[in-house]
This record gives sequence, structure tokens and C-alpha cells, in this order.
Amino acid sequence: MGVIASWGTKKFEVNPKKIYPFRDFSTGFKLKTDANADTSGTSPTNTRGRELEQITCSTYLLASAGVDVRGEFDSWRKLVGEAHPFFIGGVSFGAGNFQLESVDISEAQLDTNGNFLASALSFTFTEYIPASASATAKATTKSSKSSGKSATKSMTETIAEKKKEAMNATASTDDKKKKSPY
Repeated sequence: MGVIASWGTKKFEVNPKKIYPFRDFSTGFKLKTDANADTSGTSPTNTRGRELEQITCSTYLLASAGVDVRGEFDSWRKLVGEAHPFFIGGVSFGAGNFQLESVDISEAQLDTNGNFLASALSFTFTEYIPASASATAKATTKSSKSSGKSATKSMTETIAEKKKEAMNATASTDDKKKKSPY
């Protein structure tokens, strides 16, 4: 008995006072690609990396199992948009943080006074990559000297350079150590 999975302050756990199960876990990995309209013989599909990982899971809450069903839904609703590491069995799942995209309530059972007796909660988490100044193209122009004349780089050239830098980026040794095989 103990904590099955956790995200931020939320714990899916089973103990003598509370049953908060972890159900219907699902995730997947997908390549990010785009079509190439170039007819010069290059590959028609360009691989751009990997889509953000998404986790879906659910729980079924019972007031008789020591859970304030309505209170739990309200507390999850306030967490939508937050990002935290996702742990399963005490081990970090994935390489970083996951942002809570949505929480849905279904199968709600109420008593004659409107108290929640039971409900299913479903969650969608998406891998969270914070925006960094180095990855964001800035709307600035740079000047350079070219054969005695001042030339400025266009916004398109600047963005193209930033994209090229991003495509050639590699993970640091620390990031590689943190990577989970799942």
C-alpha cells in the first residue's frame, strides 16, 4: 500500500484511510513531420523531431473510500495549466514536466441532498517545454559590412538562422542521464 503515482501535490494512493486509484494510463510517441513540395529529388517528407508527449489517465473516487469527491474535482480544476514532473512508482516518468491540459468529471453519483458520492475524473497531461530566450526568434535586425556597404539581415534570414541552430542542438549530458526509457 502506498503512492502509485503523483503529479505536483496530487497523489494516486491506496492506504487504510483513503483509496484514490490510478486507472487507464495511456501515452504515446509520434514524429513531427511535414510534406516537402520540392520536386528536385529530395525526400517528400521532412522529419522535424518529436511531437510533445501526452499522458491520459483517470481515477474513480468514492466518498465511502475516504475521498471528498467534489472537493477533489474543484482542486484539480484549479491546477489546470500548471506543470510538474509525473511520477509512477516513485520514478519520474518522461524527461521533464507535464502540464495539466484538462480534467473532466463523469459518472457522477449524488445523494438526495446533492452531495457527491462517486465520480470518475479523467486527466490529460502534455509534455511541457518552457519558452527560452535562446529558442525564441527576436524581431531585431543586425547590421554587417559587405563590400563597404551596410546590409541588414531580414527577419526571415534571422529566423532561418535560429531554426538552423535549433535543428543542430543536442541534449546535454545531464539531460541524457535524466531521460527515462519510457
